[in-house]
Amino acid sequence: MTLKLCDSVKSLKSVKEDEFGSDVVPDSSNKQFGMAGNFRCEVCILSKGNDVILEYIPEESYRKQNDAIQNASLKKRIALRKCSLSDQSCTLYDIEGPDSGVSPSQGFLACISYTVALVREGEDMKELLESKDEFEFEVGTGAVTPQLETCVTQLSINQKARFSVALPSKDLILAAAGGSAKYFAQLLSSDSFNEKSCYLEYSVKLLGVTEPLEDRMEQALFSPSLSKQRVEYALRHISESQATTLVDFGCGSGSLLESLLEHTTTLQKIVGVDISRKSLNRAAKTIHSKLSMNANHGIQNASIKYAELYYGSITDFDPRLYAFDIGTCLEVIEHMKEDQAHLFGEVVLGSFRPHLLIVSTPNYEYNPILQKAALPDKEEDADDKPSQTSQCRFRNFDHKFEWTREQFNHWASNLASRHNYSVEFGGVGGSAEVEPGFASQIAVFRRSASHQTEDCMINHESSGVYERIWEWNNR
Repeated sequence: MTLKLCDSVKSLKSVKEDEFGSDVVPDSSNKQFGMAGNFRCEVCILSKGNDVILEYIPEESYRKQNDAIQNASLKKRIALRKCSLSDQSCTLYDIEGPDSGVSPSQGFLACISYTVALVREGEDMKELLESKDEFEFEVGTGAVTPQLETCVTQLSINQKARFSVALPSKDLILAAAGGSAKYFAQLLSSDSFNEKSCYLEYSVKLLGVTEPLEDRMEQALFSPSLSKQRVEYALRHISESQATTLVDFGCGSGSLLESLLEHTTTLQKIVGVDISRKSLNRAAKTIHSKLSMNANHGIQNASIKYAELYYGSITDFDPRLYAFDIGTCLEVIEHMKEDQAHLFGEVVLGSFRPHLLIVSTPNYEYNPILQKAALPDKEEDADDKPSQTSQCRFRNFDHKFEWTREQFNHWASNLASRHNYSVEFGGVGGSAEVEPGFASQIAVFRRSASHQTEDCMINHESSGVYERIWEWNNR
């Protein structure tokens, strides 16, 4: 554990106490304190490697040893609960350096340097507790405290910032802090502690950002990458359909919409919807810059006249996005719970009703190849499908499910038949004729021509449930 003074407290919530027997450890000698027969119990929490993570030293002593153990355990749990329920907000100040435009988000690896100091307010006292020139963690996995992660995700490469957090309970000694722990404990137990306000001050610099593991795996095996192949797949259908309007469901940071601006298309209006404000703000910045550049330079393939980004859930219907020429939902549904993915299918085809809908999702059967792992040993004929394994990992920690080809085909076929769409299956990465099929499986839904006249029934200008985050109008 590297971020000792704060990460230790947070990490305790996920520690399995039965891994080291009891979470309450009396002092080894059962030493009596005060009057004969009085006991004081110290709680020590260890890592799997038997390294001390945290010690809890209560002030109270008890006449019975069992009372000392039970009360120490209870007070320790209360203290940790207070830490976990405390304000997790993070206010940055003294941000230094220009915005490079490259910031980490969910699944990215962030490399930082940092220092942690104990500061006493009102005095010229700053005790350095910890510093590290390089520390790498994956954003979104809970590897560091929420305050530190919030700080890092607000920085771009080579920017610096400082922030402060309140001290934990004075009864908690963070043993992982090394030599500073004793000084820390002495300060908290001193009489002057109650008179002066102390806090922890972090200084952080973002050194680098690495793409998520899923992207790195795909780029190592596919050229061009699967993400680019998915965009090319969508572009082929845009060109064939002569579409003028497109909505990207679950647009994230706008990678698909940005890619569309680099190609000649018939699109005149593009819209993105996502549940993450942070991602939408990044998308707005990137897309606005590219649209402005295209307009200023008179680029001929800049046919797009109107663009919007909306904040909202793609399982909620907004009439302003009804009956677009094309809807896209690339590598999104697996980030939802499975029942939400089913709900999205019903809403998008039953309410939004785009003329064409392209949905892609990982093929679970392809994961052993991506992860360079073998399928379970089993006698199989050459023509048999490879056996499935429940032990195969998902491609991304944030994936709630991943479907096999059979599961995906069943979902898409049933959905199409219920809403008067046809559906065809394809994919990118690999081949449909070679096991285990495509790495990313894709369904293309086409709305029945007999239902095109329904479009006039919806008022596209009526107010909807989504919040407009950004708008571009070059008409």
